[in-house]
Amino acid sequence: MDLKEVWKKLEQEKLTQPVAGAGEIYKTSKHPVQKLINSFKMALGFVVLFELAFTYLAIIAPQPVVKVAMVLMMIVYIFYFVANYKTLQHIKTTFRMDQNLTHTLQSIYDNTQQSLKFQRRSALFIYPLAATCGFLFGLSMERNVVEVLNNRWVWISLVISIAVLTPLSYFVAVQLERISYGRYLNQLRTLIHQLNSQT
Repeated sequence: MDLKEVWKKLEQEKLTQPVAGAGEIYKTSKHPVQKLINSFKMALGFVVLFELAFTYLAIIAPQPVVKVAMVLMMIVYIFYFVANYKTLQHIKTTFRMDQNLTHTLQSIYDNTQQSLKFQRRSALFIYPLAATCGFLFGLSMERNVVEVLNNRWVWISLVISIAVLTPLSYFVAVQLERISYGRYLNQLRTLIHQLNSQT
């Protein structure tokens, strides 16, 4: 069995029947790289959507401190856009069938894992900022934020909100990551293992 030829056919979506000997590769590893590309494209779309939302909120926010908070969130989402775009470009430029297939897939797998791990770690600092921005925006709808922040109970409420929302948001983000990328990374890892076992 020529695994490289099998992969070419899978990637081009031309298989209607499993290639003799391909077995589990066909069942478990069909297009994981293309699926990763699609997932990163979708992530970029959501980033742009949130960027537009924060831009709108920054415009309509009635108080300067809230506008600044929204601008900070816009900067954060620019960071997310750059991180996902760089990973997407790496996958696109690396996935060439005229190169060593195992090394190519391993490079895509490692780079994607590193990117997602970096984003998860960054989120632990970003989620408290996001919670603070949302908290300030909510306060600004009815009161002067600067004046309200002189009340210690408001600070206590803010700390409690951050303490609750940060781990909750992180848990949700990890679950979404597993849905969007995890299964395809697992398929890719399986394919790499199968390729290595043939050498």
